Amino acid sequence: MSVSERIIGDRRRSVLECLSEMSSCMLNEDALLRAVMESGRHTDHDTMRDDLVFLEKRGCLRIEKLTKADGDLWKVVLTRAGQRVAQGEQIVSGVAQALAS
Repeated sequence: MSVSERIIGDRRRSVLECLSEMSSCMLNEDALLRAVMESGRHTDHDTMRDDLVFLEKRGCLRIEKLTKADGDLWKVVLTRAGQRVAQGEQIVSGVAQALAS
């Protein structure tokens, strides 16, 4: 696995961890982007959307697209499978494994 693949996997795991910290297991994409960046992972809007689509295809989260005047806003909801990945109970290829606590 390349260094860039490790960085991408770590960023995706950070997305799941940020969602799992919310009592509703839900955030809009803008808040999620800020949370991931504040956790020390570099990303941008387009990369975040790519990661969200990747995670949705693997059943880790659900994306609900809300229409706004200036475009869509994505509401992101963690699934039970995504919760298991965030907690290190399940492995998904392309997502870094959670470190043991």
